[in-house]
Amino acid sequence: VVGHSLGGGCAQVLSLMLRPSFPSLRCFAFEPPGCIFDENLAEDCKEWIISIVRHDDLVPRITQPNLESLRDEFLDVIARIKVPKYKAFHDVRAPCPESHLKKRNEKMLCPKKEIDRDTEFYAIVQAFRNERALKNQTGAVATKLYIPGRIIHLVDTAGAGAETGIYVPYWASKYEFNQVILSSRMLPDHAMPPLVEILNSLNLDEEHEVKTWHTEEAVEEEIEVRRIVPFSNPHGRLPMTLMAVSLCAFIMSIACAQGCSFVSRTTMIQDANGELYPGLGLDAGIWSYAVMKCKKGVSCESNITDITELNVNDFEDSHYCQPYSDVFVIDGHWKLARIAGPFASLVGLVGLAFCGVATCTKLGKRSWTNMSVFFLVACVLQGMQLSYLRSDMCTDWDFSSDMTAMAACKLSTEGILAVVACILWFVSSGTSLVMSRQAKHSS
Repeated sequence: VVGHSLGGGCAQVLSLMLRPSFPSLRCFAFEPPGCIFDENLAEDCKEWIISIVRHDDLVPRITQPNLESLRDEFLDVIARIKVPKYKAFHDVRAPCPESHLKKRNEKMLCPKKEIDRDTEFYAIVQAFRNERALKNQTGAVATKLYIPGRIIHLVDTAGAGAETGIYVPYWASKYEFNQVILSSRMLPDHAMPPLVEILNSLNLDEEHEVKTWHTEEAVEEEIEVRRIVPFSNPHGRLPMTLMAVSLCAFIMSIACAQGCSFVSRTTMIQDANGELYPGLGLDAGIWSYAVMKCKKGVSCESNITDITELNVNDFEDSHYCQPYSDVFVIDGHWKLARIAGPFASLVGLVGLAFCGVATCTKLGKRSWTNMSVFFLVACVLQGMQLSYLRSDMCTDWDFSSDMTAMAACKLSTEGILAVVACILWFVSSGTSLVMSRQAKHSS
C-alpha cells in the first residue's frame, strides 16, 4: 500500500486494518503527516511500514506539540523585541547573512532573562500558556502522535543555494521531527515529482542500504537565508528605479490609445484651378476623433453647398470623442497602429512583472536577458504605433472629381505619450541588459 502526503497517512491506517488478513502486506508512505499513530503503535508498525521524509518537509512535522512550540517561540520573540515593531519589520524583511545574524539579533532582541515580565502582553501570554498546559495534561491532546514505522530521512548535503541537491538517506528516529523547520524549502520539499527523481537516483535496493547517523552530539543549527522577500532589493536600488520607469511606460502606453488626440490634423482644399482654401481641421485618435462644434455666439450655416465658402474660424473642438464610423476607410498603416498599441502594453506588462520579481529575489543572467528582450519588443511595437502618421487620415485624398484635400498631421497629446513610452521602454531594455551583464560577472 502506497500513498503521498495525506494519501500516505491513509495508506498507513489502511495497512494497519488489512495487516491481519494479509500478513505479508507492506506500506510505503511518502511524506505522510506526522500525526497518525501514538508512540506504541508507531513502534509496532516498524515491521511493515516505511515512511520517507525529504529534508525540511513541513507536513511530517505538523503535530499539535510542534505547532504549540512554534507558537511559543514566536511569542517569545515578540516579547524580546526591544525596538519599535515597524523598525523590526523593516529590518527582517531583507535576508540577513549568517555572519551578521548574531549582531542583528543583539541589536533587535533582548536576552530571555531580561524580558520585561510586568507588561500586559506578557501576562496575557503567560495565562494562555498555563491554560494550554493544563489542557495538554488532562485532555485528549495529552497523547503525542508520531510518524509510524521505520523512517527514511532524505537529507540534502549540497546546502542552500545549490542548483541540484545531493541527497543522503539515513534511518531517522521518530523523535527527530519534534519541531517545524522554518526555511525557504519547507513547502517545495513536499512536492512529489522531485521526490520520485531523488529516489530513482539513490538506487535503494530491497534491503534499503540506508546510512545510520549518530546524532547524540549537538550540531549547530544552520540558518537558511530566505530567497523571496518582498521589496528586499537583492540587486540594489536599480530594479526599483527600473520598475518605476517601466510602470510609467506601461501607463503611457495604455493612455495613448484611449483618447482622440493622437494627432492634430490640418487640411487645405485644392480646387481644379489649383487654388487653396483652408479646410476644417480636427484632433484624431487611433480609435476615435474629436467632434467639432460651432463657437458660442456663432451661427454656423448648415446649407453651405460649396466647401470653399466654409469659414473654419466658426468652429472649435467640442472635446467629445466620437468612434469612427464605416465612412472612414481603415488602411494598412492605421490597422498596424491599432494592433501594435495593445501588444506593446501586453509585452511591456510581462517585462514589468519580471522587474517586480527582481525586487523580491535574485535573478540570473537569463532572466535579465529575457526582461531586456520583452522591453525591447515593447519599444518596437510602441514605435510601430506611430505608423498612424502615414495612414489616410494624414495624407491627401480626392473627395470629388475636381477637389483634393491635402492633410498634414503633427503629434498631439497621446502621440507625444506614445513617443515618451517608446523611449522609456528602450531605457528599460538597456538597463535590463546592463543588469544581465552584471549578473554574468557576479556568477
